[in-house]
Amino acid sequence: MSARTSINEFPGGLETAYRATLESLAREEAVARLLRRDASLWKQDPGHQKIILNRLGWLSSPRWLESKIGELTAFASEIRSEGFTRVLLLGMGGSSLAADVLAEVMAPSPGAPTLEVLDSTDPAAIRASEASHRLDRTFFLVSSKSGRTIETLSHYRYFRARLEETGVADPARRFAAITDPGSALDRLASEEGMRRVFLNPADIGGRYSALSYFGMVPAALLGLNLKAFAESAARAAEACGDPDPARNDALRLGALLGAAARAGRDKLTLLTVPSLRPLGYWIEQLVAESTGKEGLGIVPVEGEPPGFARYYSEDRCFACLTLASEPAAELVQLGVELRQTGAPWIEIGLSRRAELAGEFYRWEVATAIAGAVLGIDPFDEPNVQESKDNTATILAQIEKTGAAPEGESRAREEDILVYASDKLWDRLTSRTPGHPSLEMLIGRLLALKRSGDYLAILAYVERTAGTESAFAQLRREIRDAIRIPVLQGYGPRFLHSIGQLYKGGPKTGIFLQITSSAPEDLPIPGSRITFGKLKLAQALGDLQALDARGKPALRLHIAGSVAQGLATIAQAVERALVAIPQT
Repeated sequence: MSARTSINEFPGGLETAYRATLESLAREEAVARLLRRDASLWKQDPGHQKIILNRLGWLSSPRWLESKIGELTAFASEIRSEGFTRVLLLGMGGSSLAADVLAEVMAPSPGAPTLEVLDSTDPAAIRASEASHRLDRTFFLVSSKSGRTIETLSHYRYFRARLEETGVADPARRFAAITDPGSALDRLASEEGMRRVFLNPADIGGRYSALSYFGMVPAALLGLNLKAFAESAARAAEACGDPDPARNDALRLGALLGAAARAGRDKLTLLTVPSLRPLGYWIEQLVAESTGKEGLGIVPVEGEPPGFARYYSEDRCFACLTLASEPAAELVQLGVELRQTGAPWIEIGLSRRAELAGEFYRWEVATAIAGAVLGIDPFDEPNVQESKDNTATILAQIEKTGAAPEGESRAREEDILVYASDKLWDRLTSRTPGHPSLEMLIGRLLALKRSGDYLAILAYVERTAGTESAFAQLRREIRDAIRIPVLQGYGPRFLHSIGQLYKGGPKTGIFLQITSSAPEDLPIPGSRITFGKLKLAQALGDLQALDARGKPALRLHIAGSVAQGLATIAQAVERALVAIPQT
C-alpha cells in the first residue's frame, strides 16, 4: 500500500513482549481466523461469539465500496444539480466521525457542496451551525445506526421545523437518512418522505463503518474520488490478509498496541501533523470503544499538544501520523528523543490524503488484533448504555418537575459552582476548616494521581477556537507539571466515542467535568425538553455513571460567560499546580 507503517525496535522487556506477541498471534493463526470470521479469536462463550459474528461485515467493506461507486456518484450528482452548497450531517459517534475526518481533511471537489457535522446539543453550537450557511442551500444527512440516537433525532426535528418556518417547499426532500434496515429512523424516513434512505449492512458496527454508507455517502457528496478510495482500501485489505508480519502493517500495529497495554504502556498518544489531527478523533473512538471494557483497555490520548520528551510519563506508547506533503520535522525529532527513553513509537506516513481509506481499514484490523491480544471482545460496548439510561431518567424528572436534579453546589468562586459526590467531597476537603477554594479543590483532585493514571476533562461547552485554545493550554500545563496524560473531549460527543472506556476501562481515570449554562436556549420541536436541558441531563447522567463506579469526578459549572469561566478555572489550575510536588 502507498502509506507506510514503521514499527521501531525498542529495548528491554517491551521488545521481548512485542516479539512474543507476534509469535503467539502466528501460532494462533490470528490473521486467517480474522478473515474467516472465527469469533473464538476473541471469546469462547456463545453470547460474545453471537455478537461478534454479527459485527464483522466491515471486513468486506473494500469490495462493498467498489460495488457502490456508481450509486453514490449518481446521488451526489443529483444533489449538486439542485444547487445545494452545503451538506450538514446530523449524527453522533461512529455515524459521524468518519464524515468529520473527511470534512476537515479533504477539500470538496470544484462545484461540490461543503460538508459540516453537527454532533453537539449545546444551543450555541446549534445556532452557530444554522447561521453559518443558508438553510435553503443546505442538504441534510440524518445518520444513526440504531435509528434512536436522541441527539440526532432532536437535530432532525429542529432543522425540519426551521425549514418549514422559512417556507421551503417540500422540506422532507432536503433530508436523506443513513441507518440500519428496520430501524426507527428507517421507518421515520419513509413516513415523513425523506428523499432517500441508505440502508447500511447491519453487520457493521458503528465505529467500524467508515468505509460503508456512513462514511462514503458524505465522501460522495464532497465529490471525492471514490475509485481512489476503493483502491486504497483494497490495497490495505490485501496487505492485512498477509500472515507474514513483515508485510502486514496492521498485524504489527495491533500486536504492538496490545503488548504495550499489557506491559503498562496503555496510553496511546496520537501525534499528528495539523492536517491529520481529525483522523485522531476517529482513531480515539475506534480504539477506546473497542478495547475499553472488563477493566482493561488502551487509552487514546488525542489532541494533546506535543511537548518535550521529559514531560511524558512512562505509561505511554506513541503513534505519529504524517503526510508526505506536510512538514513534520518537530514530530520526527520528538520521536528520536522518545525512542531514546525506550518508549514504543509507531510512525505512519501517508503519501496522499486519499490514503485515508486504507488507513481506516488498517486501524480497524489493528484494533481487532489488539482486542485478541487483550482477550476482550472489540465489537461490543457494554457500558455505553449506563449514561443513556441515567440521562433518560433525568429527562423524565425534568419533564415532571421542570428542573434537573443537580443537588446543592458545594462551593462557589466567582461564576464557578462546584459539585461533587459525598465520597469525593470528603476526600477533597478532609482536615480543611472553612470554605475550600477552587484552587485547593482542583489541587487535591490532581493530587489523587497515582502512577498510571490519566486526567480527562469532560467539557459540556460549545467547541470554538477560543475553547480549543483554552483547553490546549490547560492540558499542556497540567501534563508538564505532574507528568500525567491529559485527555479532553466535548460532551455529548465524547459519550459516543471514549465514554465506554471511561466507564468500563482501566480504573485509572480522574475526571474534571465542566458544564455551562444556556442563557439563550433552543426548543426541541415536539418535546417539552430544550437542547440546553438535554445537554445538562447528559452531563449529569454521565457524572452519575462515573460516581456509581467510584471514579473521582469533580464538576465545575460555569454560570456566566464560558470564556471568563474557563479563564477562572485556568488561573485556579495554575495556582494549584505550584503546590503539587513535581514528579
